[in-house]
Amino acid sequence: MKRFLFLAALAVIVSCGPKNKFTMVTTTEDNPWVETSVYDDSAEGAEADIVVNLEDVGQTIQGFGTCFSELSHRALSKLSKEDYDKVMTDLFAPGKEGANFTICRMPIGSSDFALKYYSFNDTPGDLAMEHFSIDNDKETLIPLIKDALAKNPDLKVWGSPWSPPYWMKVNQNYASRPMNGFMRRPPMGGPGGPGGPVPPGLPATTASEPSFLASLSLGSASTRKRLELDNLVTDNGLDMEHMMREGQDSFIQDDDYFQAYALYFKKYVQAYRDQGIDIFMVMPQNEFNSAQNFPSCTWTAQGLANFLHYLVPAMNEEGVEVYFGTVERANRALVDTILTDPQIGKYIKGVAFQWAGKDALPLIHESYPELTMVQSEQQCFNGANSWDDFMSAWDLLKHNMDNGVSIYDYWNLALFDGEVSTWGWQQNSLISVDYETGALKYNYEFYEMKHISQYVHPGAVYLGTSGSMEEAMAFRNPDGSIVILTAEKTGKPRKLTVTAGKNTVCVNIPANSVSTIIL
Repeated sequence: MKRFLFLAALAVIVSCGPKNKFTMVTTTEDNPWVETSVYDDSAEGAEADIVVNLEDVGQTIQGFGTCFSELSHRALSKLSKEDYDKVMTDLFAPGKEGANFTICRMPIGSSDFALKYYSFNDTPGDLAMEHFSIDNDKETLIPLIKDALAKNPDLKVWGSPWSPPYWMKVNQNYASRPMNGFMRRPPMGGPGGPGGPVPPGLPATTASEPSFLASLSLGSASTRKRLELDNLVTDNGLDMEHMMREGQDSFIQDDDYFQAYALYFKKYVQAYRDQGIDIFMVMPQNEFNSAQNFPSCTWTAQGLANFLHYLVPAMNEEGVEVYFGTVERANRALVDTILTDPQIGKYIKGVAFQWAGKDALPLIHESYPELTMVQSEQQCFNGANSWDDFMSAWDLLKHNMDNGVSIYDYWNLALFDGEVSTWGWQQNSLISVDYETGALKYNYEFYEMKHISQYVHPGAVYLGTSGSMEEAMAFRNPDGSIVILTAEKTGKPRKLTVTAGKNTVCVNIPANSVSTIIL
């Protein structure tokens, strides 16, 4: 087999010449998004090849997107009318120019990137949900989502809560752990790198992520802009006695509360539908193992299973799918507990992973190939928006595509440049806005998403690849076009031969780059 591939690659290399036609766009650190259709046979570079196997078909792609948040709305509100329209067009408008986002996430109630804590019902004991209201969202999230829908009426939206109403929790607080100061520094050489800041309450699996540590060491708080606005929370009102921990059910495990919370979800779906926003899918909890100082709620897998017995029927009545997630631990047993439940497992349509949950993805996809796999939140790093983050994001994207993900969502749509979240964490974003001037900047990870989302359309299928260029992904769109993504990570330019069936093209790949090739 290897001899056959070698001979095939040799044949196409010989046939390459200046008359070969292709479309390619490349991003390097100094030159994001450079388009070319010219192959220079005299260019220096080692030779490599990608062979696309048109018969090796994987998952069907449903789409790519980002998340709507209050801090994103606030940052975008600083833009001029012209720049705002440009951003919304570049993110959501179908066509050949922008990111073509088709599936986006929203928080149900407040998230860590909300302006403050809130839920849709903060009246203690109101199990009948008589005081349910989405009025807060009418000022922030709903206008933002409507503007996205105006650009793409087919945009699909899904939601998950960071925290239920605080009075539904055992500790009667929106958070799971005290603030302990809104930033802390680990010992030299500890998690986060020498002297690097780590957000309080960050799960151990997050704090040890190599890409997270890299973002800390390359862009520490002392070497980059840090914008603390007047909504920064330094005390969430929670003491150590009422702290919740991983492996605990923070939600009150009572049938009346389960019923009320399912009604809460139902009213959310109905209220948003009344605003012209259809919610196609929900998940029961964001990061259900993570005890955070911002809105959060820990659950056991069994506790979530208990709630899903109420949530699934409520969503079935509304025609809304239920996925399980978001899973942020490399522990497949957490998912198996739900999917093997004889009463609810068959109604779960997909599973969502983020952060360290990516390491549970391969086995879950292999065990449950009929389910939709979701990357619900690309890692948000630590606010440096650096080239190294971009390359780490490539690794995340490839891992997820290689292991069956059909929906891939980025986290922060837009933030003020250097902005610290309401609960003290700097993160990356697709778009940065200068707080003083309103100047607009597209960050590297905007181009990372655009490299795949502009060209790989809903209904595309993932295709297997082989050859000497291992950093590659391939897809076949519904119209038959073939899209190949590749990354050069060795620091040396490449002459690359790409073969897909009867099509062969030769391209030049710059050192340290990500490229998309369209056949």
